Amino acid sequence: MDREQIYMKFGKPELHQLPVPDIVSLGAYADQLQREAEARGERLPPPIRLQIGEPNFRTPEHIRQAAIDSIASEVQTYGPASGWPWLRELLAEKIARVNGYTVGPENIAISMGGTGGILASLLATINPGDEVLISDPCWPIYLPQLQIAGAVPVTYPLDPANEWLPVIEQLEQRVTPRTRMLMINSPGNPTGAVFPRRVMAELLAFAQRHDLYLLSDECYDQIIFEGEHVSPASLLSRQEFEDGRFIGIYTFSKTYAMTGWRIGYVVAGTRLTKTIVDVLNANLTNISTPVQRAAAAALTGPQDCVVEMRESYRRRRDLVVEQLKEFGRYSYTPHGAFYTLINVSGRHGESRGGRQFALDLITASNVTVTPGQGFGSVSDEYVRISLAATEEELIMGVKAICQLADRPSSPISPPSPSP
Repeated sequence: MDREQIYMKFGKPELHQLPVPDIVSLGAYADQLQREAEARGERLPPPIRLQIGEPNFRTPEHIRQAAIDSIASEVQTYGPASGWPWLRELLAEKIARVNGYTVGPENIAISMGGTGGILASLLATINPGDEVLISDPCWPIYLPQLQIAGAVPVTYPLDPANEWLPVIEQLEQRVTPRTRMLMINSPGNPTGAVFPRRVMAELLAFAQRHDLYLLSDECYDQIIFEGEHVSPASLLSRQEFEDGRFIGIYTFSKTYAMTGWRIGYVVAGTRLTKTIVDVLNANLTNISTPVQRAAAAALTGPQDCVVEMRESYRRRRDLVVEQLKEFGRYSYTPHGAFYTLINVSGRHGESRGGRQFALDLITASNVTVTPGQGFGSVSDEYVRISLAATEEELIMGVKAICQLADRPSSPISPPSPSP
């Protein structure tokens, strides 16, 4: 398939409108090119998928076995909308141990992943027309969730020159009488930024000063490479926590490689938790018992799997940073999660844009990345790669990214088939 045939089938890349999330669309585009080549009897190089934001590890065996045992030995009935008490008690212990603040089971609600916890929290607190401050860049699913809740998103920029940290002055310029909530995410997706204690204290003080809900997305709380994870709730007194303005979002998906199990949890003051549980009850009734048993096994079983996965991501992070320095494309070091943003603008300031670059990269090298444009305007000149790939894939993928970024912007011919 030559370039014009690709354009006829998919549209010219510069006009190609990829819906959110680009992750799915770009993966489908790469798959289609692969199938077209195979139909012609050609073989393209194996695709290198660096756009997927989920662990490339299998869920540990003891966690899987706990679900099997539950299915075999327990009656699978409806359960409490907030989750079984035995799991919420274990989660209260985890919050104290990992996140540094004290709660009881009554402060915890089990949700359909962290995603379900965020949406339930928004529906429990936001009225149509309320404004919510969200970062630019941010995880793109925040936007449709806000739309479902009837909220008006107001973006505040993260600073790429300062390791993608927020600036309080930028928040102050955006707050209005209609502002209802501040959403933050540390460690961050797509940046990998970890907010220092000073920054977290400033964000908390800002939210308190303007009487805002503070929704803290802490889904990567145990994937930290340097520094510490600071939950805003750890800086609150017990009374301040119970006043009901803090909402913490957590998940088993990233820490324990349990993305497909769909289990997360929300932590908030007692009264607010009851309202969130009402939303969860209306939405999904309860999370299945085998999945909750698996989550309990994750908390009580050996934690060496968490350390091993985190250290693997750290090694891959170091490898990518080293490569970017060698190619002259280094701009910052992510300190948590398993992503990094790579600036792909031209050497002389020329712009291709992250989305155009991602399409060209598939055509040129069969490497998929996520365009920064899908996360916000500040990251338009970037692409996001995931560290949830093999070291070999990362080496080859980053090399292809840097080499393409160094080329003058021009139409890209499709990859040559292998003999």
